[in-house]
Amino acid sequence: MCESKAVVVKGSKEELILDDVVTLEVLGDRLRLVNIEGKEKLITEYRLDRIDFIGHKIYLVPKE
Repeated sequence: MCESKAVVVKGSKEELILDDVVTLEVLGDRLRLVNIEGKEKLITEYRLDRIDFIGHKIYLVPKE
């Protein structure tokens, strides 16, 4: 399985935003995440920091 976890990095901690993410779409200054069950989250308060393809994690950080 190739699903990823979307997490927000806050200091040294990670907060799960959405599990089993299969789609990440950049919509201007927003991110649209969709998981394998079709659950969708529109992210406006965080930005994409990095993606770990081996570890299956999408790292988000607060916008500055």
